[in-house]
Amino acid sequence: MAFNYDRIRSTASQLLERFGEQLTFTRTTQGAYDPDTGQPSTSTSTFSRYCCVFDYSDAERAEQTIQEGDRRVLAEAGDYEVGDKVTIDSETYRVVSVSESRPSATIVSVTLQVRK
Repeated sequence: MAFNYDRIRSTASQLLERFGEQLTFTRTTQGAYDPDTGQPSTSTSTFSRYCCVFDYSDAERAEQTIQEGDRRVLAEAGDYEVGDKVTIDSETYRVVSVSESRPSATIVSVTLQVRK
């Protein structure tokens, strides 16, 4: 018997909305090559999600993958990619790591490592 994780995902989204803040993410994708400019065309899209932002502890920073100034973002389930940009307190950060909490086929939440 399979467990339905949709209610857990819904609860996680409600908690992030209640205790978090809405952040705006920006994704830039390259399109087809434009012979007039000699460059590929780019398109930019934005989306907003409720998130909670945390600082890493000194013990976590002792690992070599986390740099000074990196932040942890706990976000609603969604499609995040490495390279997306997010604005936190008027500063722009780049997503460097995406980790999904997925106990089955349902994504409950996503943890992002972001860097200035």
